[in-house]
Amino acid sequence: MAQLWIMRGKYVLTDPRKKENAVVRDGAIAIDGDRITAVGAFEVLKRQNPGSKVLGNGKQLLMPGLVDAHSHGRGMSPIQKGVKNDFLENALFDWAYMHLLPPELCAGMTAYHHLRSGCTLLHHNGFDDDGALGRARAHAAIQVYLDSGIRLAFSPGVRDESKLALDEFGFFQTLPPELKDFAKPRVHYDKKQLEEDYFALFSDLRSRYENSETRVLLSPSWAHGLTEGFARRVADVAAGKIQIHMHTLQSPVQKAYGLRRHGKPTLQWLDEVGLVAKNVTYGHAIHVTQADIELMGRRGASVTNHPSCNFIMRNGITPVMNMRKAGVNVAMGLDDKTINDDEDAVMELRMMHKVHRLATYDLTEPPLDAYEAFEIATLNGARVCGFEGEAGALLPGMKADAVLVDLDRVENEPWLDPRSDIVEAFVQRAMGTDLDTGVVGGRVAMEERKLR
Repeated sequence: MAQLWIMRGKYVLTDPRKKENAVVRDGAIAIDGDRITAVGAFEVLKRQNPGSKVLGNGKQLLMPGLVDAHSHGRGMSPIQKGVKNDFLENALFDWAYMHLLPPELCAGMTAYHHLRSGCTLLHHNGFDDDGALGRARAHAAIQVYLDSGIRLAFSPGVRDESKLALDEFGFFQTLPPELKDFAKPRVHYDKKQLEEDYFALFSDLRSRYENSETRVLLSPSWAHGLTEGFARRVADVAAGKIQIHMHTLQSPVQKAYGLRRHGKPTLQWLDEVGLVAKNVTYGHAIHVTQADIELMGRRGASVTNHPSCNFIMRNGITPVMNMRKAGVNVAMGLDDKTINDDEDAVMELRMMHKVHRLATYDLTEPPLDAYEAFEIATLNGARVCGFEGEAGALLPGMKADAVLVDLDRVENEPWLDPRSDIVEAFVQRAMGTDLDTGVVGGRVAMEERKLR
């Protein structure tokens, strides 16, 4: 492929923040290397770049690649591995007995699922359940992601308390003698060594993989599995520049435990240790108060919302519209548990749109529209992943992360009124199977639904 080339579409969605003004009819983008150099009418760009290769048949929707800002890279869901989903606190014990599959397989399946449904950037948020194998598994997974062509943000995760259950020492004392031997090493462990091992792993991954195309993030996995000393060290290492990602207030049990553990609301405690800031993202953040939301908004923090997972795990519904109104950056996460159990990023975009249209019965309050859902699933996710201002829109100077969507089913089964807004139609009607082509950083990762 020539260095400078063109992607074209019957419609081009450039920047969802501009709403209807973001759609260019019979448009195109010009790509040089890994960046977009121009956006405009296809005929104009073709004249300006004679002889350039053109990708797209002129009948498709050209749009920014979607972003999964919260994935665990398991490749297969719990039900595929023989475990039912339940309330989180029950599921955590069941998940301990799930098959531990090779990291190469998990990462490969995850990348495949994402690329085929229009996702060009994903954040793999790791867990520390693998113990001593964690380092090797992290390197193996990252290599597969990079080979797949998908853009990657990767965060090794850790809990330095409550690894087995909340209030780990109290829980341990309730166990019968025959279970204490099994549980002891999961409760009584060298926390200082765990801390040193974690930051050594983070430093190793960052030195090897952090560059203009890939990000390595910090992740104390659970706000309720975090000691004060560890929390402060995370904030110090990040220094306001490295992205931090953690599960926070996913269940009412966590909310109650946070109050008991710290004697104050979890978000207030996190703020006191330096972990409510623009570079911090909270996974789920369902059971928050209005005061929590306003605090996150003032600090410019982010939340990843996972509507399908929240339904599947019976977590509840994140107050997305209240958060957006307060200035919280809300992004989309698939969390390995989408509504059709297939990691379809387009379907999760639709779930986002549907679940959060009913924030109030006030007739003067507009509902979440399709463009706002797109913003959550593109630009806002790029910020969470450490690519703010670089990915999530089709604009000159930004990374060439774009997808082409076949519109045959959207427009022609059986018909679509030509007055219909194409972005609204996409959100209402499209599926991951409508994705034809995916480009990441100017490289074709999928064409005609075949991964390259």
